[in-house]
Amino acid sequence: MKMDAQLRRRNYTIDLLRLAAAFSIICLHNFSGSGVAGAEETVALCRFAVPLFFMFSGYFAAGFDNKRKLRQFLRILIWAVLGNLMYLAMELLPQQNAYAARMRLSQIFPPGSWRNLLLFNESPISAHLWFLGAFAYVLLLDLLLGWLFDKLPRWTRWCITLALMLGGLTIYQLLTRDPGVDFQLYHYRNFLLFGLPFFLSGKLIRTGSFAKIKLPWWCCLPLFLLFAWLTLMEYRSFGPWELYMGSILTAFLLMHLALNHPLYNAPKPVRVLSWLGRETTLAVYLLHIFFLDFLRGLYWQHMQWQYEFGVFHLIPLGVFVLSLAAGTVLALCRAGAKRLFAKKE
Repeated sequence: MKMDAQLRRRNYTIDLLRLAAAFSIICLHNFSGSGVAGAEETVALCRFAVPLFFMFSGYFAAGFDNKRKLRQFLRILIWAVLGNLMYLAMELLPQQNAYAARMRLSQIFPPGSWRNLLLFNESPISAHLWFLGAFAYVLLLDLLLGWLFDKLPRWTRWCITLALMLGGLTIYQLLTRDPGVDFQLYHYRNFLLFGLPFFLSGKLIRTGSFAKIKLPWWCCLPLFLLFAWLTLMEYRSFGPWELYMGSILTAFLLMHLALNHPLYNAPKPVRVLSWLGRETTLAVYLLHIFFLDFLRGLYWQHMQWQYEFGVFHLIPLGVFVLSLAAGTVLALCRAGAKRLFAKKE
């Protein structure tokens, strides 16, 4: 099949889009609630990024055997555990004594927090870590039940996927604004209603059905602008959401662009960027909040002069560079460790 043949070659477009999605997530977290002009519109336009990550993961997981799936699940689970422990340590280390540390722990883990973590992937330590927990749950479901899903007729699989995707989004949009219903963001933003449908979409796209939809490359830019306009219209009509129909369409369009207009032969600078997108984006996601808090702290200390020069808008770029640098160090250390163990064997 064409899709399988593509997997045997490095598609640089996928890696570059991963890198772009990682930067979009940094922009999303930087501008959300900031009050800066155009901030919430920027946040809305960046909402495609997390669905795209899940779709790429599902696309590649469709070609994994159970051994590879288990290894991937354990890898993400370790990242999730280490990420929570790292941010927990950052909360506790500044405390002056054991009593202050215990008080901080009680603030971080109020009643019900463990239930929300285990059921809805809502980390009480740092909100962005929900993604790693949801990702691990999705991979575990695919490992245990993926074979059953794959045996269903293709139309049934698409019906299940779209029912989860659009049904979850509809429930979220209807209930989140109802003052009579205690509906929290984590009731929607979790492995089941958010992560799983996009992961399954990626798996279904891998089967080759997506290859039948052939859009010329020059159509992608007008469609991208159209979906961006739709996202902004949704935001201006209904207010800030966690996800928009325009975001979903954008993620599918970028998936189409990556698979039907792949970049296989590229100059060295592009290959370097591709390597960063392939090897560092998970670390960028994990670490960017640390660097974001650091740079925003510096910003607020000198707000008057920095605000005049628009430095706040440059914070995502600084966070991106620092996170990429840290991710590169981790990736090189991991590669070095692999070579060391390979020599010993």
